[in-house]
Amino acid sequence: MPRRPLPIISLFSGALGLDLGLERAGFRVRVAVERNRFAAETIRRNRPDICVIEKPLQEVSTTQILRAARLEKGEPVVITGGPSCQTFSTAGQRGSVADPRGSMFKEFLRVIRQAQPRFFVMENVRGVLSAAVRHRPLDQRGPGYPPLAREEQLGSAFDRLSRELSRTGYYTAFDLLNAADFGVPQLRERVVFIGSRDCELAVLPVPTHSSKRAKGKKLWVSLRRAIEGLEREPEYRLFAPSKARFLELVPEGGNWRNLPKDLQEEALGAAYKSWGGRSGFCRRLAWDRPSPALTSRPDSKATMFCHPAETRPLSVREFARLQQFPDNWEFAGGAPQQYLQVGNAVPVGLGEAIGAAIRRTMRSRKRASGPGVQCENEELVARLEKRRRTVLNPDRMRKVKGLMAAREWMRITHGDATPARLNGNAYLSSHERARQRRRAARVVELLHAVYGSPRHGNLEAPVDELIYILLSQVTTGPSYARIFDKLHQAVSNWDELADLPLRKIKSLIRDGGLSNQKAPRIKAVLRRLRADFGSVTLAPLQHESDNAVEAYLTSLPGIGPKTAKCIMMYSMGRMVLPVDTHVWRVAKRLGLVGRTIAYGRAHGPIEDAVRPADRYSFHVNVLEHGRQICSARAPSCAECALARMCPERLVDAVAQ
Repeated sequence: MPRRPLPIISLFSGALGLDLGLERAGFRVRVAVERNRFAAETIRRNRPDICVIEKPLQEVSTTQILRAARLEKGEPVVITGGPSCQTFSTAGQRGSVADPRGSMFKEFLRVIRQAQPRFFVMENVRGVLSAAVRHRPLDQRGPGYPPLAREEQLGSAFDRLSRELSRTGYYTAFDLLNAADFGVPQLRERVVFIGSRDCELAVLPVPTHSSKRAKGKKLWVSLRRAIEGLEREPEYRLFAPSKARFLELVPEGGNWRNLPKDLQEEALGAAYKSWGGRSGFCRRLAWDRPSPALTSRPDSKATMFCHPAETRPLSVREFARLQQFPDNWEFAGGAPQQYLQVGNAVPVGLGEAIGAAIRRTMRSRKRASGPGVQCENEELVARLEKRRRTVLNPDRMRKVKGLMAAREWMRITHGDATPARLNGNAYLSSHERARQRRRAARVVELLHAVYGSPRHGNLEAPVDELIYILLSQVTTGPSYARIFDKLHQAVSNWDELADLPLRKIKSLIRDGGLSNQKAPRIKAVLRRLRADFGSVTLAPLQHESDNAVEAYLTSLPGIGPKTAKCIMMYSMGRMVLPVDTHVWRVAKRLGLVGRTIAYGRAHGPIEDAVRPADRYSFHVNVLEHGRQICSARAPSCAECALARMCPERLVDAVAQ
């Protein structure tokens, strides 16, 4: 434990479950931002030393938060938060990041960017891994309805969230943690993100408990052990008589499936004709197992938490025990508000495990290679790679019946491309990422021995290179090189070319082909540069980040990612990696990216697989190798310097 507790800023604080756990690990909450008046009052009653800002986060400036915490920018050690999870939860009416509650992610990241804490901790329900940016209800999917847009497909919200986390400049590690694995008497899965401003190699907690006896681990904590010895009079809501009469027939550890067959439909009502597990209906808990994940309504029809031996919901104090709040922790408001606060909290024991993981990270000297989002859990990575992009109702519940119609709708929705989240390296573990980079470095070494270090003779002036590439599109080399020289000699500078009539520009480049398409594009680009920078130049971009330069260049007419990165690499000296069809094909064959990755989504993953210092050599020599040896239809594997390390070549050899 440190001599002086390390300062925390708590956002979306609730009743302080996560933060109490962090405090057990040696941290101390300085300020809590919580809009719910009952939760804010709970904090004041139990922790009068904490400054409470009782407002929605979007109405509180980062300056106000830092001032209340008596901290300057960069001084908070940890900022914590669990932005509203109802939008991603399967237990209620689902929304997504388009929902106003989902926008709280942006508010959380806004404070992170502006306050610059050493670490941040963000947690959410497991549903955030599979949520869509825009949720389309199940009864509006399938044959008879329009195909899903990309933002309506499962996982699109997590893809967006990962991109936003990467843009903070933090190295962020994430995992799906089960609270029961850390001594919490509850099967509660949460997605936990730990971000490091200084790219310290953030680690996540290592499980200490297990469902079975395992070396070095304790058994999960049972419900009996958690709530035994409670001395205070239980406060709980009664089940309605219509629910209680069914629960009387359910044994310990059972649910609606244990009812007589002739009562099941009556007990479930309309949900009986639905599908899925529906395990919360008429649920009676088991003494010798951990509790299911708590909700805020223990008497709700779909999420019942009936006491194992009595026909009543678990009490507020029993709920609090399962979340590991101290027995003397007072919750403000009536029973509904108290259940809400307890049910929405992060278990204290899980918070303590997260705090201990951050302390281990602080003691370690290991550093990540740079900002980004990674997952060290290989099993979770595999699950993310294989997750479905949509779910349909059973055939009997669809507007248009039939398996063939459903398959055709799915084909149109998904096309031939794999989902963005599966395309490459977004969630690779550091071990797998390091393996890929070693493999790419070997490619660079072997091809250098064959091709040397050739230069493409590209133009050093970025605008020259830009116009040269616009002329080269769908044109042969000698032709566009000659046309570029002709164009360059016709004007004293590119500003003059921007002022020429369109018909004149067309006549100058006509011999290169496609002048009706290329001339308007060139003129539009030149005028855009002059409007943005005062003259036809790209010099103002020299101090911008690679991402900012690429974003600007790809906003110009006719400029895609490959063209932008060619300009950046050849004429601006940036350590980026252009990916053309040759590079894409060779990288796939060598296993540097997934075999099914679409060309349009391959740029980032292939670039990430190659060390920055190797990217120029990799691009130039792999491009040449793709032209000469590793062609699309008839690769010359017998002459290939990479044959020994090529998975496809090994497969061919085995087949022969």
